Amino acid sequence: MKLIIMRHGEAERFREQDNTRSLTSLGEKQAITAGKWLYDYLGADLPIDIALVSSYVRAQQTYEQLSEHVVVIKKQICEDVIPEGDPKVAHDFIKVLYETASQPHVILVVSHMPFVSYFLEEVLFDKKSMLFDTSSVVIVDYDLAAGAGTIESIYHPV
Repeated sequence: MKLIIMRHGEAERFREQDNTRSLTSLGEKQAITAGKWLYDYLGADLPIDIALVSSYVRAQQTYEQLSEHVVVIKKQICEDVIPEGDPKVAHDFIKVLYETASQPHVILVVSHMPFVSYFLEEVLFDKKSMLFDTSSVVIVDYDLAAGAGTIESIYHPV
C-alpha cells in the first residue's frame, strides 16, 4: 500500500482563528505543482482510494488544487490530522480504514506541521522524521502486516 503524506501549501501568516487561514497565491501554485508531480508519479492507472484531509481551510484548499490533477475516489475530512492531532491515533485509524474500506491501495493525508513530521516518524520502520516544506509530499511504501513502511519518494516544491 502507498501512504502519501502531504503538508498544505503556503498559507496566510496570521489570523485570529488558525483554522481559517487560507492559501496564498503561491500556496495554490505549490499545491497544483504537487498535484501534477503526484499524477506523474502514480500514473493514470493508480488512483488515490481515500484522501484524509484536515478540516482547516488551508488543507481543504490544498486538497482542492491537488485533486484537479489526480484521481481521488473518496475524500474524508479527518479531525485526527489537524496540527494538534495524535499521530498514533491517526495511524490506528488508517489501519482500521484499510481493513474496513475494501483494502485501499493508496491513501493520501493532507495535513500540517508539526503533525506530518510526527506522523511520518510514526509510520516508518526506522522512526526517522523530517521537516516538511509547504506542499512537500512523502510517499511511504507501507506494509500493513508490519504496521510500518519505508520512504519510497519525496517531493519538495521549488
